Amino acid sequence: MTRRHHTIIFVPHARARFRQFRVSSRLLVGTALFVLVSVALGLTFGGLWFSAFRKNRELTALVAENRDLRGRTGVLHDKLERVEKQLAEFEERTRRLSIVAGLTGVHDPGTGGVGGLTGAPLDPSASSDLAATEIVRRSALLTTRLSLVERRLSTQADQLSLTPTLAPTIGVLTAGFGGRSDPFTGASEFHTGLDISTPVGNKVVAPGNGTVVKVGWENGYGRLIEIAHGFGINTFYGHLQGVRVAEGQRVHRGELIGIVGTSGRTTGPHLHYEVRVEGKPVDPLAYVLNAF
Repeated sequence: MTRRHHTIIFVPHARARFRQFRVSSRLLVGTALFVLVSVALGLTFGGLWFSAFRKNRELTALVAENRDLRGRTGVLHDKLERVEKQLAEFEERTRRLSIVAGLTGVHDPGTGGVGGLTGAPLDPSASSDLAATEIVRRSALLTTRLSLVERRLSTQADQLSLTPTLAPTIGVLTAGFGGRSDPFTGASEFHTGLDISTPVGNKVVAPGNGTVVKVGWENGYGRLIEIAHGFGINTFYGHLQGVRVAEGQRVHRGELIGIVGTSGRTTGPHLHYEVRVEGKPVDPLAYVLNAF
């Protein structure tokens, strides 16, 4: 079988002899295939190298980002631990304030318990999201408890300021609360207040904050002042020589309200002082803290 051949002629630009080569078709096809395969392999390996280079860069970036995220996570965890410690301290202080305020407990929807302000310490293995959620829950509970404590302490402060704990005048206690002999008839009677013997003209002051609800004359008591302190407590001041307040006036503990005298049914200058709770006379000495 006759082999096919091809002639390749090189034509130089300068004047020179033509050069020609005679090659077989098989060699020409083999060379072309070799070139094509080489180009294909070059393109393939070039693409693979470029892809590997790009993935390597992406991997390097991911490693750096992961390292940065681990660092940030560590910083965030440290901050959460500090917040947890401060929160635990606030919870303990609030617990003590709750005891002072007389609060026995507050419902914790997170644990189903009562009175459990302090939560479990944060789990180091827990995610930051779970830790933050727990802190938010405990903070909400702490806010609720602080509001209750604030209201209770405010009520207690109001009640304390309204309670008649101050002696209304300075003098000698000549008759106490309870049974005694009537100074005019000698018969047994129930004395509904205190008789404080003191010179005419001495000051009578409000023993606690309140509102003057009565100023006037009443048989037996003479010139009288009545103050409503709230919480069902009213105080009465009898045998006054003069008054320094008017009905409806708001008075404060220690404020001048009247002058000791001998008005009404009395054997001498003194102040008749009564405390009534829900309209019932009680012993004023149960309230007075600074005298007798």
